Parts: sequence; C-alpha cells; structure tokens
Amino acid sequence: MLLRRTFLTAAVLTPLAVRAEMLPAPARGRDGLFIEDWFRPTTGDLRQDLAHAAGEGRVLALFWERAGCEWCQLLHLGALRDPELRKFPAQRFYSVRLDRFGSAMVTDFDGKPRRQSDLAEHMGVIGTPTFSFRIADGREVLRLPGYAEPPVLLAAFEYVEYGAWAYSTFPAWLEKRGLL
Repeated sequence: MLLRRTFLTAAVLTPLAVRAEMLPAPARGRDGLFIEDWFRPTTGDLRQDLAHAAGEGRVLALFWERAGCEWCQLLHLGALRDPELRKFPAQRFYSVRLDRFGSAMVTDFDGKPRRQSDLAEHMGVIGTPTFSFRIADGREVLRLPGYAEPPVLLAAFEYVEYGAWAYSTFPAWLEKRGLL
C-alpha cells in the first residue's frame, strides 16, 4: 500500500538525492521552512489568495508545513524534486505555504484574522505536511493529510487538476489507478 509511512533516514533520502534527473534541492528560509520558487507569498488574506488563484484560472493549494517536520523534508528533498511531479504544483496550482505553528496573522475565508497556528486548528489541520485544495468558490475539494508517496501525490494533483472531485471520491480515484 503506497499510503504507508516509513521513517525518514539517510537511507531513504540517498536514492532520491543521487538520481541525476532530480531538480536541485530547495533552500530553507530563516523560519526553517523550505523555499520553493513556485510558492506564492500569501497576501495575508486567504480570500484574496483565492481570488488571485481564480483570476489565473487555478485552484488554490494551501501547503501546511512546520519547521523540523521530517515528512515535509522527505516531500521537498524527495518527491518534489522529481520534475514530472513538481510541474503540477509549480505550473497548475496557485500554491501558498502556511506554517502549522506560525504566529503570523492571516485572515481566514470567513474574514476573521487568526494566527496561522489558530487558523490551522480552526481548519482541522493536525499534522504536516497537509495539502488543502480550494476551488474558486472557496470549497475544499481535497485534503491530503500527511506525507504521501510520489504516485499518490501525483494522483492527488491530477484528481484536483482534472476536476475528478466532481464525479469521484479520492479513494475511488486511487483504486482506479491501482494505488489502493
């Protein structure tokens, strides 16, 4: 089953890191979070972020992470260095990273300002990484909590990009692809 978790060790990262076709590893910011060139800075108001995404004809992808998260590290230093997988969030989504335990203020979709940590709790974000995909009307069409192996992550991006949420559940989508 591809949804299983494994411990993050050098042995897990090394095979991914030595693959010649992998993209360069991202740097970390002063806050300890990874910096991806395709992350958009939040405006500080999720309603505006959603409007920007909709204005570009994209789905808003909220990436919830935290400094020191071993699963976030595996995501950035492994899966998202694969050029085929990375092109989905980089080219097809309006991606905003939020800090699960951050203190910066952000205005929620309901217009209420909250610290990022409080916003995460309000939205039911428990662990990291967590992906939340929202369409133009603000509805969340998929939430992918925790680290997912690259084939499952790719299937999640495709599920949202192709609008499969309108006619299929995500588990059914995974099963159709032989991932469950």
